[in-house]
Amino acid sequence: MPVDTPEADVEVLRIPGFRRLWIANAFRDVGAEVAAFALPITAALLLHAHPIQMSLLTAGSRIGYPLLGLPAGVWVDRWDKRAVLIGADLGFLLALASIPIAYMAGVLSLPLLVAVTAVTSVCGVFFDIGHSSVLPLLLPRTRVADANARLQTTDQTVRAVAPSVAGALAQTIAAPLLYAVTATSHLLSLLFLTRLRPAPVPVAARQHRHFRREVADGLSTVIRHPLLRLLCLQAALNNIGAGILLTLMPLFLLRIIGIPAWLFGVLTTVGAVSGVLASLVGPRLRRRYGEIRMTVIFSALFPLGVLAAPLAAVFPRAAVPLAATAEILINFVAVGRSISTAGLRARVTPTTHMGRVSAAYGVVSQGATPIGALLAGLIASTWSITGGLWIGVAEMAVPALLLLRSPLRTRRTLPAEWEARDDSA
Repeated sequence: MPVDTPEADVEVLRIPGFRRLWIANAFRDVGAEVAAFALPITAALLLHAHPIQMSLLTAGSRIGYPLLGLPAGVWVDRWDKRAVLIGADLGFLLALASIPIAYMAGVLSLPLLVAVTAVTSVCGVFFDIGHSSVLPLLLPRTRVADANARLQTTDQTVRAVAPSVAGALAQTIAAPLLYAVTATSHLLSLLFLTRLRPAPVPVAARQHRHFRREVADGLSTVIRHPLLRLLCLQAALNNIGAGILLTLMPLFLLRIIGIPAWLFGVLTTVGAVSGVLASLVGPRLRRRYGEIRMTVIFSALFPLGVLAAPLAAVFPRAAVPLAATAEILINFVAVGRSISTAGLRARVTPTTHMGRVSAAYGVVSQGATPIGALLAGLIASTWSITGGLWIGVAEMAVPALLLLRSPLRTRRTLPAEWEARDDSA
């Protein structure tokens, strides 16, 4: 076992190792949310980015997995997980600090923004894979879903506060200067990551093996396992639509509707409150309906959640309440589904393969978002932003149909034969 069995029934936040990771993650969330708010404001309003340029920014922010995801999984399985998290956070700190410095020096540009988003995306790959890999070393595998729920609660609570605060600050200071807050947040996150003491990885995972074979192990595990294969395909198809919406919604709200920066932040806050609620009720729903059934239900609700986004273009006078509705529904469904699927992936993946499998899963699923972002730029440039929003919604209905037609629709919980039984490589 990665942790002592007496902790198997303890509230996860009372486990010291996870508590430190949770606090570090909270500071990182603050930085991520402030940066996510500042990026479209800086690009669309200060640097006057066109749809193609916005699509490059969105694609750059998701380029890490298709670029380095597979080898990163192998490296994380071989490396010290604590060192990976610290190194990734340090990369975030240095990259994000360059934006306010460039702004004050008068040299801030869209190419620099694209470069920073690409660097932070690569850092995010190592942080995410290291994060997934270290959780089973800090607490029992069966508690990963509960730990993920606590992390989701914190994530969404930060999302409920940070954008509105950033929006208020943006009324008095330039958006690029908000990146100083993100850099400080990552510095504080680093301080807590240095105190992590995860259990040692099993010996078999630290032995030298063939690099290409380990890369293939991650991909083959995802492809061979029926649950991982289905969830990965569904996530990839879903993220193509997400890439379209992530690119076009800021342009639609800030340019076409013309909402002020503070209201843009409030809309994010409204959605985040819904995410907090989902994170709180998610574990109870998982226990009541079963993790498989919960995944199916929330996946089916996803296209209904995003439908309010293009409707805002049809009814411009109601654009703000419709955009708020979209944020509420999308966040509730996305967080609920994340709680159910994160626990499932941890339970079916051997600890020694966690990095490789997380990387392979991320390459396929997260690598789809840049495709959607680039499609959004093409659609908006050749047709319209509104048309692109409708295409994004239609595309996101496909993965829901895929899961509803799968054999999983008849199951409630994870079959015992799918559980990972040992930590051998």
